Amino acid sequence: MISRLLFPVVLLFILITPSLVQAATDPLSQADDAYYNGEYQRAIRWYDEALSASPDDQGAMIGRLRALAALSRWDEVVNGVNRYNLTSTGTGEVSAIRAEAAVNTGNPKEALEILDNSSDLNRTEEVRIRSEALIALDKGEDAASLIRKEEAEGPLDPRLSLLMGTILIREGNVTASLPYLQEAYLALPSDPDASAYLGDAATSLGKYEEALDFVSNAASLNQSDPGIWVTVAYLNTRLGRYDEAIDALEHPLASTPDDPQLLNAKAYALYLSGRGSEGRTLAEEVLRQHPGNPGAMDTLGCILLSEGKVEEATGYLEQAAEYLSRDPEVLSHLAEAYHMQGQDNKAEDLYQRSLRIDDTSGRAWRGYSEVLLALERYPEAASAIAEAFRFYPGDSELIAWEKKADKVLVDWYLKEEAVNSTGHE
Repeated sequence: MISRLLFPVVLLFILITPSLVQAATDPLSQADDAYYNGEYQRAIRWYDEALSASPDDQGAMIGRLRALAALSRWDEVVNGVNRYNLTSTGTGEVSAIRAEAAVNTGNPKEALEILDNSSDLNRTEEVRIRSEALIALDKGEDAASLIRKEEAEGPLDPRLSLLMGTILIREGNVTASLPYLQEAYLALPSDPDASAYLGDAATSLGKYEEALDFVSNAASLNQSDPGIWVTVAYLNTRLGRYDEAIDALEHPLASTPDDPQLLNAKAYALYLSGRGSEGRTLAEEVLRQHPGNPGAMDTLGCILLSEGKVEEATGYLEQAAEYLSRDPEVLSHLAEAYHMQGQDNKAEDLYQRSLRIDDTSGRAWRGYSEVLLALERYPEAASAIAEAFRFYPGDSELIAWEKKADKVLVDWYLKEEAVNSTGHE
């Protein structure tokens, strides 16, 4: 019985084996499998092989563009659309790829034109890309209206939740952004933007530890984005972890060692870590290569201030504040310089402006409380010291300031009580 069954089984194996081998080695199938597994670089290699065998294979063309888009290689997407002559292709997927590429290469108006003249578009993709184009054109309210219409019809796609969260952050409505960003973060665990924007929201609320966890996750998902590494460094400096901040900056500097913003960020972190001379050398080199760089002027001003060269420091800090008039750290640095020269009214104004922009800076609250003490504004100083304590619990200098403010306030209240009591009698 066994021998009689053996021949048909062997024959069946012989018949199906070629088709299995063909499927296993078919470049387009391999490319699609790699793409859907998130292996975009590998997918591109297989799509290239498929196109070398069949140059007119539109499926391979579109698949390759889709993989490039997943890697945010938008210039290559635009070049590919032109090379493959896909501008006249009427499929919704090609139109969506073209429109998204236009947004990401600085042509949001062109993206809207593509969407307006296309049919057969996936509704969610169309709303997402249209919203991105509107945001790029500073029409965030229009984008929010589009997304809210989608929300009224049912649960939002997580990518639209992410967009809505980013719009609300830009409007300064961080609390309202959180539910959208949290939903996106949970639904898109492999999307670095979801982690990065949730980190931005936590940063705005002064939750630096929490923010660092989110942004570090974003960096692990997208190690090539210098902006994410700069945010990791910034959060570490806010937490007093200066060596970790310097280490974080080494990642993008390995790819772009001459970038002035990255070099200045490293110079500032070196200064904060107590390595002011190294920071000064680096900041001066940035200014030598990029005269007038406001970030480097701010860093150099801070270092000179720490060295007691107050007038020279003030000059650099005033120039930096002229260019970066909305940067809260730059404003607080200049305020510190004015306070050291006894110009406390000027310092008070700058600290107030700084804290209106960002009230989560312990350094700014500390400096502001010192200025208020100098101006003998003790009730306000006590409130500022209480805010500074949130960031520097147990700080001995703040404790001494608080006792001074409390003593003055107690003396004042006792005098008032005595005056009122005498007047009553």
